[in-house]
Amino acid sequence: MKKLLLSSSAITIIVMGLNFIFKIFLSYKISKDEIGVFYTFMDMISIGIMFFSGFKDALIRAYDKENFEVIRYWYIMTFWLIFGFVLIVEIVYFKISSFSYSIFYLLILLFFNALMVFLSYLNASYKNYKIMLFENLVMSSGLIGSFFILTLFFSNIYALIFAFLGSFVSRILYLYFNFPEKLLFKKYKFDNSVKSFLKDTTLSSLMYFFSGLFVGASGLIILNLFNDKTVLSEYQVVVRSIFFSLVAVFVFPLNTFTFPQISKLISSKMYEEIKRIEKKLLVYLSLFIVILLVGTLFTKYIIAFVFPSSYAQSYVMLNILLPFLPLLAYTTFAINIIKAFDRFDLALYVRLFGAVLSFLSIYIFYLLKFDASSVVYSLDLSFIGMFLLSYYYKRRLLS
Repeated sequence: MKKLLLSSSAITIIVMGLNFIFKIFLSYKISKDEIGVFYTFMDMISIGIMFFSGFKDALIRAYDKENFEVIRYWYIMTFWLIFGFVLIVEIVYFKISSFSYSIFYLLILLFFNALMVFLSYLNASYKNYKIMLFENLVMSSGLIGSFFILTLFFSNIYALIFAFLGSFVSRILYLYFNFPEKLLFKKYKFDNSVKSFLKDTTLSSLMYFFSGLFVGASGLIILNLFNDKTVLSEYQVVVRSIFFSLVAVFVFPLNTFTFPQISKLISSKMYEEIKRIEKKLLVYLSLFIVILLVGTLFTKYIIAFVFPSSYAQSYVMLNILLPFLPLLAYTTFAINIIKAFDRFDLALYVRLFGAVLSFLSIYIFYLLKFDASSVVYSLDLSFIGMFLLSYYYKRRLLS
């Protein structure tokens, strides 16, 4: 497990480094307003994909039980049924939004993103870790490589749109040709195991949806509520790039690779081992928060050196977010414990509470005439709220 976490973190650092350098490059090649709106458009697509998020954890748990072939069949059926619903919702929202892109881009990006996620989650259920490790690296390479080829034929912004399509296709092909077994489409009847699987999926999907909703919607809020494209671009290009790169390196591996292990420990009632892991994590997070606090002293100069001068003030928003990253990491760990007890309902309450707290606080800031950068304050309040509630539930279940 330790080797997997280290390998995952190392590869994630490479991936985030590539993506970050690429975004810096884009900040010089594409106008500030245009790139901010584009990444907000991609957020809209990402929000739709969040509806599928719960399948991954439910599939991982289902694989260790009997009748996985039955579960797999109903996963295929329900996934694409939900996709039809998501597609309709996205089209309706797109029609009432102010995006200037053709609906064709929405449809094609949403479909290939969904297909990529479909295969990725199925691969995760087999715990095919070697393939999982390199998924994001393949995707980033596809994005960057596609962009430079497509700029020969399209303007930069449209080359970027099709480059994202290229990244999805790259990962789809990688997963398809490395899949551990052939997908045989055999029909199975609906039974109690499927009912339990879909229940876990629904609760987990709602949990992930509300977890990512306030983050994914933050750009849409800045654009539609505050109508501030300057702050939008600073938030999308600089703040989210840096903050969520750190999330990907220090938080996502906790969810991807520790949940299966924690699930086994909880099933074996090895609670003391869980507490031992928690103590090590707390030491790690304590050191991490000190590093982040020191880092806030240098963000102004780093951003001024790396990004165009028009992004210089974005360091203020970044410094407001950085110290709260360890809370997000611990919340992920605590929620893994909660889910391992099959209490997906409690995990949902944590994420729902965070989403409600975020949206409520940003609306209050808006009424109080705060500017668009107040979105980051709402994120901080959400992180604090989820940390406290997840800690309470985790302690109650382990006691």
